[in-house]
Amino acid sequence: MKNSENKKLLDSFNTIIKWSLSIIMMAIAGLTFYQVVMRYVFNSAPSWSEELVRFLFIWCSFVGAAIGIKEHIHIGIDVFVNFLPAKLKSLSEILVNFGIIVFSGYMVYYGWKVTLMTYRQPSPALGLPMSWVYLSIPVMGLLLILYCSLEIRYVWRHFSEEGRAQAC
Repeated sequence: MKNSENKKLLDSFNTIIKWSLSIIMMAIAGLTFYQVVMRYVFNSAPSWSEELVRFLFIWCSFVGAAIGIKEHIHIGIDVFVNFLPAKLKSLSEILVNFGIIVFSGYMVYYGWKVTLMTYRQPSPALGLPMSWVYLSIPVMGLLLILYCSLEIRYVWRHFSEEGRAQAC
């Protein structure tokens, strides 16, 4: 029962993230359209819209990259891995995800340090704390740690079940 509750909670979390990304992308498109119309039709482009689009794009890129890891849609060179036996494929997948977790740990640690250092620095046009922009780095790191940990767990369970099936 607990496993199905965790799956539902994770599915809801993923749905919220994907909807948030969709809303951010629509906001980017709308703000960019607004900026172009203001610049070329009224000859008066507001400076805040360009900055906001840039900040939203940073968040969208970082969170989208984490979703890309979860959905297995990143480009990879797997020509050599495809020639490996199933057990070695599983092992390589675990090692790759573990490497991403280590890198993501550094992202969380150093990204948080930068976020704390920039909480008093205002952005030029909007006046928002720059820490809001830099917060996207540790958030991406945490999402990568979550998704890679879940992938390792999945691959390990599948690997263990195959081993038990072959032993019988």
